[in-house]
Amino acid sequence: MANLWILTSVCLLALSVTCKATNGNSSTSVAQSSQTTTKPLFTEYRSEYHGLGKSVNLTCMNKTWSDMLYIIWKLNMRGTNCRITAGIDEAAHDTCKDGKVLRNTTTGQSYLHVPNFKNEDEGIYSCETAFLGSSYAVQINVSAFVPPQISTRLDIRDGKREAVCSAAGGKPAASVSWRNTWNCNVTQSSRQNSDGSFTVESRFILPDPVDADNLSCIITHPSWGERLGILLTSDQREPRLFQWIIVALGSISFAVAVLAGLYITRKHLGKLRNCCKSKISASPPPKTPQPQDVEEVEPYASYVQRVNSIYNSSAELCNA
Repeated sequence: MANLWILTSVCLLALSVTCKATNGNSSTSVAQSSQTTTKPLFTEYRSEYHGLGKSVNLTCMNKTWSDMLYIIWKLNMRGTNCRITAGIDEAAHDTCKDGKVLRNTTTGQSYLHVPNFKNEDEGIYSCETAFLGSSYAVQINVSAFVPPQISTRLDIRDGKREAVCSAAGGKPAASVSWRNTWNCNVTQSSRQNSDGSFTVESRFILPDPVDADNLSCIITHPSWGERLGILLTSDQREPRLFQWIIVALGSISFAVAVLAGLYITRKHLGKLRNCCKSKISASPPPKTPQPQDVEEVEPYASYVQRVNSIYNSSAELCNA
């Protein structure tokens, strides 16, 4: 009986020691796990547009080097890949070698400086950074501002007048609206071109009693900094009734002037022809050439003939 009691006491003591050891190890593991766990990497996506020839500063996040451990910029510019990196205990590393450089603000915030932004600098700029307890990533689609080409016209489709305003080839896409729509349904379409630019077109059907005069569309684009109003030009507006009347009268006047000119010209040509005929008939006949005296024509022959005649007469007298 005594031995059974001693054995039971030993088992209870051993079980108590094992439970304490197990609880201690579990708490230690949880503590270590809480110290090594970090938040998952968060990625932000955004687009930025900048003017050509200007300096561009790209920011990854608002953390400063007092909290950051490292920063890595990966650049994919029209098929060219390179990277620029920096760390607390590491010197900056640059494989781009095209003037881009990492800089810090006065408060220690890191940013990527791109001097003289040009078309070749367009691309995807990816940034990764780590700081105490977390990490962060951003992907920036960097493009150049391109102002759109504006055009307006008045179409006739299915017997109805349709005003059209187009903003083609802009980066980013322009915003198109109408100053006066007379509560009409406006349809707008936008498409991306092969070069990454956008073409936006807005159109609406004009009611029959509404004139197209003073009709304008409003274009908004970041490259301008302000809204731009475009009027439908006079050659794009619908022709009015008096315009047709003026055109008709002008055509008739031109035809009458041409016919009158032809008639007067023909009449004067007839008079001129008759005058010429009368002058020709009234002119004196040409003089016939007078026959010249033989003596004037042949003086030597006449002289010889006379000498011969005198000689013959003298001979006859001598013979007699």
